Amino acid sequence: MDFFSQRELTAQIGHDVSEWPLVILKELLDNSLDACEEAGVAPEITVTADATGISVADNGPGIPDCTIESVLDFNVRVSSREAYVSPTRGAQGNALKTLATMPFVVDAEHGRLLVESCGQHRVIRCGMDPVTRRAVVHCEATPSTKTPGTAIRTEWAPRSHNGRVLWPFEDVCPVETNTGWYWSIRERVETLFRGFALFNPHLCLSVDWFGQKWTAKATDPTWKKWQPNHPTSSHWYEHQHLERLIGAYIAADQDKGTSRTVAAFVAEFDGLTGSQKRKRVLDEVRLLKREPLTVLTDENGFRRELVDQLLGAMRKHTRPVKAARLGIIGREHLLVRFTQAGCDPEQFQYSKRAGVENGLPYVLESAFSWRGEGAADRREIIAGANWSAAIKNPYRSFGSTGEGLEAHLTELKAGANEPILFALHLAHPRLQFADRGKSSIVIRDVEDHEQ
Repeated sequence: MDFFSQRELTAQIGHDVSEWPLVILKELLDNSLDACEEAGVAPEITVTADATGISVADNGPGIPDCTIESVLDFNVRVSSREAYVSPTRGAQGNALKTLATMPFVVDAEHGRLLVESCGQHRVIRCGMDPVTRRAVVHCEATPSTKTPGTAIRTEWAPRSHNGRVLWPFEDVCPVETNTGWYWSIRERVETLFRGFALFNPHLCLSVDWFGQKWTAKATDPTWKKWQPNHPTSSHWYEHQHLERLIGAYIAADQDKGTSRTVAAFVAEFDGLTGSQKRKRVLDEVRLLKREPLTVLTDENGFRRELVDQLLGAMRKHTRPVKAARLGIIGREHLLVRFTQAGCDPEQFQYSKRAGVENGLPYVLESAFSWRGEGAADRREIIAGANWSAAIKNPYRSFGSTGEGLEAHLTELKAGANEPILFALHLAHPRLQFADRGKSSIVIRDVEDHEQ
């Protein structure tokens, strides 16, 4: 079972068990931000952590029942959204599914997921039948008065040793930063929160971490970026990417007992939502608007020539997306956040590169500052992509050089023992990952992006 063992779950998410609390935080923050943006509201997110779990609540529209049902359907391994090319946070496609089983994997007896949304409070316990090796899901629902928004909590039994709180992730200590032989994630948690506040000017983030409270207010509640529900662009696909999307949609339709048309599929692309544009595309490839999406396949697989013709026609009748439409974090916002982190504003430096390469727009922003007198001799790197903060530096390979961000900074006299803060963010619709867990991103031509 892909989601019910430590080994498989680690492979799915690309992080060791000791980092799973960070995965919980990142994925729930990603989902809350997406939900708020799709609803057109400035995100207000609250994170709470205690001895028995992690909770994340937002002011979005509430996670719908059908999404929860999909998350708990372990016959479907990957979401069709995983094949969708877009500059958005949800690149994994099955994040909530991994979070549903994570409490069971680390605490089979007490682990559970609590979801409060749309007038329902659900207590979800996932497990695996020891004989059939099939998923067993128990979901108890009771009425809830929470509205609007969603509150999700991953929960386990309390544990401690020598007076220290421990979580069941290889005895991770979530409170103290100096714990001796205990593995502490406190500093990494703070860096993750700082990253989300850095990369999302419209976010108001409130944290209650074992009674210690911290808030980052939005610097621009009206800030705009490419929304999760915006249409994808045909210019972001090569043949293999479009085939993968078509295949994922056909599989999803089969699971639901439905069948979408080619016209409905074309309507999901930027610049083709209008009926006249869609008609021109379909006429060019000699397809009728009521023909099913399966017309692009036959008994041998995909009809490659027809798929190529469709992709060419969609590109012909649309324009590439300009980089500015992706969204720009901006110097002013980053300066505010760096100053709040104790950096010297006089030493602050900001760089931005934006453009379109082979139909793919990108915005690469970086910021740097010295932390000032009295700061610890420690370099802090905050990196992310598509407005999501990374758990660990994802830029571990720079194209032809093969070196990573840390090595590159060291060459620039910004080594690991220097009291600096450095942030790097990339907005891009089709990130190139170097690993299955999608935790390592490749950037080409690092020389062009030096600060």
